[in-house]
Amino acid sequence: MDSILLAVALGLISLAFVLQPLYSARTGRRGKMTQEENDTMASSVSPTSAASDSIQSGQTEREQAARVALHEVELDYQLGNITEADYRALRERYTRRALRELKARYEREQELDELIERQLQRLKEQDEQNT
Repeated sequence: MDSILLAVALGLISLAFVLQPLYSARTGRRGKMTQEENDTMASSVSPTSAASDSIQSGQTEREQAARVALHEVELDYQLGNITEADYRALRERYTRRALRELKARYEREQELDELIERQLQRLKEQDEQNT
C-alpha cells in the first residue's frame, strides 16, 4: 500500500514537472500584453487576488524546489554518489515535502474557488435586484 502511494505521488510530481513548460509558455504569452491591457488588468485586480498571486508564486517555488530535490536525489543514486538506504530516505523525505506542497496548493485553490463562487452569487443577487 505504501509503495502504491509513493508511486502515485511520484506520478503526480512527474506530471507536474512535464506540464510545467506548457504552463510557463502560457504565462510567458501573458507577459507580452500591451500597456493598455496591463493597465486594465491592474485596475481590475483586487487586493485578494493580488495576495493570492503572491502566495501562489511562492508555493510554486516550493513545489519546484521539491521536484528539483527529487530529481537530484534520483540522479545522485543513478550515478552511485549515494547509497540505496540514503536514496530511499531522501526520496521519501522529498516526496512527502512535494505532496505537502501539492496538498497546500490544492487547499488554497479550493478556498479561491469558494471565494469566486461567493462573489458570483453576490453579483447574481445584485443583478436580480437591479432588474
